Amino acid sequence: MAQLTIRPLNATIGAEITGVDFRKPVDAAMREALSKALSDHLALVFPDQSLTPAEYLEAASVFGPPMRQHYSQYNMPDFPNIGVIHHRDGQLPAEGWHTDHTNRECPPAATILYGVEVPASGGETSVANMRVAYRALPDDERTRLDGLRTVNSLDRGRRDVRDEDMEKFGKPVVHPMVRTHPVHRSRALYFHPTKTMHIEGMTPEDSKNYIDGLVSRTIRPEIVYTHTWRKGDIFVIDDRATMHRAHGDYDRSQSRILWRIIVEGDRPELRAV
Repeated sequence: MAQLTIRPLNATIGAEITGVDFRKPVDAAMREALSKALSDHLALVFPDQSLTPAEYLEAASVFGPPMRQHYSQYNMPDFPNIGVIHHRDGQLPAEGWHTDHTNRECPPAATILYGVEVPASGGETSVANMRVAYRALPDDERTRLDGLRTVNSLDRGRRDVRDEDMEKFGKPVVHPMVRTHPVHRSRALYFHPTKTMHIEGMTPEDSKNYIDGLVSRTIRPEIVYTHTWRKGDIFVIDDRATMHRAHGDYDRSQSRILWRIIVEGDRPELRAV
């Protein structure tokens, strides 16, 4: 196995990893080491990569089999498991905190982003440690959250959802609001604010108010890592214990092109301590 160097990026989340060239095969020992690093640090940065779409798909498979994304109009034509994030396609930055594809029975284990073109400044991606957010809550609220479940679907307010995507991926799916990480065994807050139709037993309005308040109370600067993009960065986000958001504060005359892959995960569940 190549010599990995893991450098934490702050006290609560994120690590930069060097010693990996994803153009070369990754053996079983390195896969295991990277899986552990992701579950420990929740966000991994691999700088100075130079990959074709086929090589990128192979690199992403280190963290799990790639799965098809919705909003299919933004998927790469010849490589449909790669989504292209680019504002000139008409996409708006996903500036609200969220975790990806909670409208699936088995949501992704990780979201993987590759910096193909980056602006001179701005356009960062932030990620928050939701296991620390969960632990910081009062005992009584953690107990309440342990019993709550969200009903999820595709964002019905978006005008760019194709009918075929809504038909395939828009059926209601129920998930716990607190999930146990399958590798780390820790608990974390787990929900997507705009894919939550409602919390079971609550009205949609009350659900939205509670979730919005929970986000504002729990996501604090000390649990956030903000990644400033460099061309060639691969950024891997553990969707099982984080939330993330894009920053739209960049010059739109410049290009910000990220290739996105999501990889298969398990069905969220809350396990007994």
